[in-house]
Amino acid sequence: MRSLLISLILASLGLSIVPAPARSESQMPTRIQRAAEFYHNHDGFMGVVAVQRDHHLIYESGYGYANVASKTPFTQQTRFPIGSLSKQFTAAAILLLQDDGKLKTNDPLRLYYQNASAAWSTITLRNLLTQTSGIPDFDFGRIHRDSPNQPEELLKDILNKPLGFQPGTKFEYTNTNYMLLSAVVERVSGKPFCQFLHDRIFRPLQLEQTGCAWNPRVAHSAQGHHPSPQGPVAFEDNDLAGLAGAGSLYSSADDLIRWTEALHGGSLLSEASLTEMTTPFLDGYGYGLSIDGEGAQLDISHNGTVEGFFSCLDYLPATHTTVVVLSNQVAEGNQSSPGTLALDTELVQLAIDENMLLPSEGKEVQIAEKVLRGYTGRYLSVNPDNPIYITLTFRDGKLFIQNDTGPALPLRAESAKRFYLSNQETEIVFDAHIPGQFGFLNYSPISGTVFNRIPEAKKPDATNGNAAPK
Repeated sequence: MRSLLISLILASLGLSIVPAPARSESQMPTRIQRAAEFYHNHDGFMGVVAVQRDHHLIYESGYGYANVASKTPFTQQTRFPIGSLSKQFTAAAILLLQDDGKLKTNDPLRLYYQNASAAWSTITLRNLLTQTSGIPDFDFGRIHRDSPNQPEELLKDILNKPLGFQPGTKFEYTNTNYMLLSAVVERVSGKPFCQFLHDRIFRPLQLEQTGCAWNPRVAHSAQGHHPSPQGPVAFEDNDLAGLAGAGSLYSSADDLIRWTEALHGGSLLSEASLTEMTTPFLDGYGYGLSIDGEGAQLDISHNGTVEGFFSCLDYLPATHTTVVVLSNQVAEGNQSSPGTLALDTELVQLAIDENMLLPSEGKEVQIAEKVLRGYTGRYLSVNPDNPIYITLTFRDGKLFIQNDTGPALPLRAESAKRFYLSNQETEIVFDAHIPGQFGFLNYSPISGTVFNRIPEAKKPDATNGNAAPK
């Protein structure tokens, strides 16, 4: 879910706060506010933050503006396009139909697409739900070039393309899988996809700020922005109707909390279907949800991005905490979202442990030199298709990290196993069970990458045949 960014993002924006009740006697609301203000003031985060704990809203605030040009503040009715957060709604729709006895997730896809390629014969709905179908993605650039689109227009070139791999053997995230699922909902229910969502999810759960599909004419909508040296720059929104099932929905922070509580509280799906939805298959992915950790650290989440917007939604079952971070400022091409994922990561950590040291607080624990030196060395990413080298060194009492093209940057310690880059959306976590292995957290193109230390070459033994003669 979270990944690395080794580059500094700076911006400065105005502040607009939506008052929210503080119903907790803990310091958590205060610490949430400090973290949000840090990433707003330092990295340029703009958007809405909301946290619900034990069924009480303990924090909700807006930072910056829903529309910078008109200085429109965020309100509790402000709607954001939520991108791939839409996928969990689609998954729930499929499971509602399963609970109705109208389909099964192990049904073959060709039961609903008889004219599809013979290569699709072994693909099931579960393969679509878990992103393991092997069906390639469509040309996403068409969303921007040819908007508005219809889903069938985007999918028509996909139906006869060869599979990328044998279904069920590999995880590969594509929007195509969930667009196909929305069509299955329509064919099985006999209703347009959005009508089914409205009748079975939006209206029963009173999600009054949630709908489909996002377009620039949606009422109470936030305006998307790109950061620039001169401040946030608005851009023309795209009509996302063509992404039905995969990324077309819009919602508000309050509605996303209500949705999450209903979903995980068991008031929408049967217990069996909810368990099916939240059980990870490959790469920690369930049905429209990423499942990270276990026990007290279990985090059920997803991110969503469309041009100019980034959304994070996390649910922590151990503490009954929902974290929502919605941003309306993302770098062009959606390559970075100033502060958004770093902020979300901190709030998730805080939900897991209220005493967690947060990078935004600028604190650091002291770690023994022997421990730090034990991490030094040359590391290689485990993905053979994208080899990346990282070097960790020790000097001046600190651990430094460096890739092959950038400078060595100091790491600050949260604990003996967890470090972060000051003022950046980056953390690295060493595996407690596998010496010489660490993974990156937070936002970047190498999301979730794991690195293993490269064994040092042994020096020639003076007693073997490779030793130089005396």
